[in-house]
Amino acid sequence: MKYVTANSGAVAVGLAFGPIVPEFVTANPGLIDYVEIPFEQLRHSPDTGSIQETVPVILHCASMSVAGFVPPDDGTMKGIEREAERTKTPWIGEHLAFITAEPIQDDHTQPTALTYTVCPQMSEETVERVATNLASLQKRFNVPLILENSPQYFDVPGSTLSMVDFVSAVIERCQVGLLLDLTHFVISMLNTKKDPVSEIDRLPLEKVVEVHISGLSVQSGIAWDDHAIPAPPVVFDLFERVIARVRPKAVTLEYNWSPQFPESTLLRHLDRVHKIVRN
Repeated sequence: MKYVTANSGAVAVGLAFGPIVPEFVTANPGLIDYVEIPFEQLRHSPDTGSIQETVPVILHCASMSVAGFVPPDDGTMKGIEREAERTKTPWIGEHLAFITAEPIQDDHTQPTALTYTVCPQMSEETVERVATNLASLQKRFNVPLILENSPQYFDVPGSTLSMVDFVSAVIERCQVGLLLDLTHFVISMLNTKKDPVSEIDRLPLEKVVEVHISGLSVQSGIAWDDHAIPAPPVVFDLFERVIARVRPKAVTLEYNWSPQFPESTLLRHLDRVHKIVRN
């Protein structure tokens, strides 16, 4: 069984697990260094973990509700612990968001499962809440938790910080690694009418551990995350800008929503990523 090493020096290049990945890995041995698999997928379809016999795995997660008021249940946390140990993941990427909310009015006993990571209020209060939550969660793992910037789809009520200032404050306060999702970043900039090129330089890029690249779509004037289509040129332009300043440990292409994603495009984008990180 193979594992990803956190200190190999070279930038590892991988794919998020999706319908096309098992066949692609088999047909292209050695082309990617790892597959990133969400804990939620392993929880509901444990057989997806068998790909670890062919290629190393990095564990991703959207269940810890790091930026929320309602903590994950103990069963969920024990499940994440088991998968972290089983996969020998070098770190766990978790969203700087919340997935669980307070109970709705007609049921005051059960927390509300949102089934989607939600960008939190971006404020100093939330920064402190993330710090408290993360300190408690990190104690359960022998590998680091790193935080992924969320996509911002609208002006979040009560926010006093921009996305860049919020992410920077969390990273500094928590002394935690950053999973820089470049597509989430572009989405946030488009939806808040900010310049992604100037704003990317304000992030603490020296803290970037992993980078995510995926597609985006625009519907009714709002940019949305879309893992079924290729990343636009602006995402790769920002990636080159990031690589000029920092060497992350890993770069993940998230083309994992469609069983019809073109293999020719995937091969071309993998080649582009490899060339960028090797310059």
